Amino acid sequence: MSDASERLAAPRVPLLAPDEFNEEQRSLTTDEQRHVNLFQLVAQHPEAHRRLKATGSFANFETQLPVRDRELMILRMAWLYQSEFEWSQHAQPALDAGLTDDDLARVKVGSEADGWDDWDRTVLRTIDGLVSDCMIPTPVWDALCERYSTEMMLELVIFFGHYTLVTTLANVFGLGVNPGKPGFDA
Repeated sequence: MSDASERLAAPRVPLLAPDEFNEEQRSLTTDEQRHVNLFQLVAQHPEAHRRLKATGSFANFETQLPVRDRELMILRMAWLYQSEFEWSQHAQPALDAGLTDDDLARVKVGSEADGWDDWDRTVLRTIDGLVSDCMIPTPVWDALCERYSTEMMLELVIFFGHYTLVTTLANVFGLGVNPGKPGFDA
């Protein structure tokens, strides 16, 4: 097992600079994305990028899961996986979705932190279960099913899988915080 405290100081492979994207790579990214280290990495494998883009598009724009729930899930995953990259990409969207600075601090503690309502505790426990055991405990599942349809439950697991992949890419390849984004300490 690897040392979970090991975090890379620099990417393990060279990342493309925004002006180094070829025509195919440019067709898969926006101008803004070309300045994000994740896209500077995955653009180097266009077919993998296409597939990641498809699941990312579904997870972010086509799911029925509420935005606030998704952002809370992403931040909890980022914290548990110690992906400062993912945290930095989603701290502001989480605030835009209705979470507070106090909520962001509580995400690091988890569902037992004071200040969460029952639903937020359920969302956090969902991610805790998936990260620790690839399972949603039955009481948590039952609580989710009070608000989420079967379709939404499927979306939740696909969403989790997508962000597990992204956080793994970020950690393994040493993607840190992009310029102008907040890290764990912000």
